[in-house]
Amino acid sequence: GLASVYGIIKAHDGYISCYSEKGQGTTFRVYFPVFKADNNATEEQQPVFIPQGGSETVLIVDDEPEIRELTREILEEYGYKVIVAANGEEALEKHLDYGESIDLTLLDLNMPGMGGHKCLQEILKLDPSARVIIASGYSPNGQAEETMSSGARAFIGKPYQLNKLVGTVRKVLDS
Repeated sequence: GLASVYGIIKAHDGYISCYSEKGQGTTFRVYFPVFKADNNATEEQQPVFIPQGGSETVLIVDDEPEIRELTREILEEYGYKVIVAANGEEALEKHLDYGESIDLTLLDLNMPGMGGHKCLQEILKLDPSARVIIASGYSPNGQAEETMSSGARAFIGKPYQLNKLVGTVRKVLDS
């Protein structure tokens, strides 16, 4: 949970501090920059991005059932066929069962057992042309950066923003 909170705060140019004292508890302080509204801007002036869906098959790999289910619902709403896996081992089984009919894999980076990095490597051994998007609540730098250089096609931060999720899926499928 803290990794997701940290990711959200950093994505909004914020800062978080933590103070803990034995017997007293823990205090988190979250700071966000001041937002100054542009009084001249109206909603009509803001372009609205409507992501396009598709009919391809997407494998969602995430150890958190709520995230798997919500992501499945979103992608199905946009017309995609969805297969789910709860961990890296199950994802490999799905790749063996469905083969090249999986058009894209949305792979959580941090999972118990076989993590996302190792799973990506194994998927690419099975199918070197596999399209994989790495998902994480952590920054795209560090561990995610290493995984990206191992063959993932894109990175998406968690928690997902609907337009970003559907747009990234479409972009990778079209590449």
